[in-house]
Amino acid sequence: MDRAQHNVKDASLSETKALGTADGTVQTTGFDLGALSARGARLEDCELEISAPVLTTTELPDADTCTYSLESDDNSGFSSAKVVADKVLVQTGAGGAGAAAAKARFRLPSDCERYVRVKAVLAGGTGDCSGKSMVASVLF
Repeated sequence: MDRAQHNVKDASLSETKALGTADGTVQTTGFDLGALSARGARLEDCELEISAPVLTTTELPDADTCTYSLESDDNSGFSSAKVVADKVLVQTGAGGAGAAAAKARFRLPSDCERYVRVKAVLAGGTGDCSGKSMVASVLF
């Protein structure tokens, strides 16, 4: 059986977010999926897509990384955020060329908490990606 193709975007469930600077972390705003896991409601079958930009060697020097993960929480403020998927996408500076643009999708589990967000962590020391942005979108 073929898996459903998730290609429908809802503009209210898409966000462009500037990346961080050296050893910095940024998160998108939480997407409200309307799932009430405590009541046993089932989340609509969907995926979260992350689009990462081209990063130059100044933005992502050799061996520096920009790692994208998914977090969820039943609280919109993410006071007790849980990692749903770690390292969904990792960009690594290499060969004096930075990193190519990349895209990854992750199918959200049916028991996912109500709010989800993407976290991007820049690590390695000297990169500054703040002039570039990632795009996170929920696809149905």
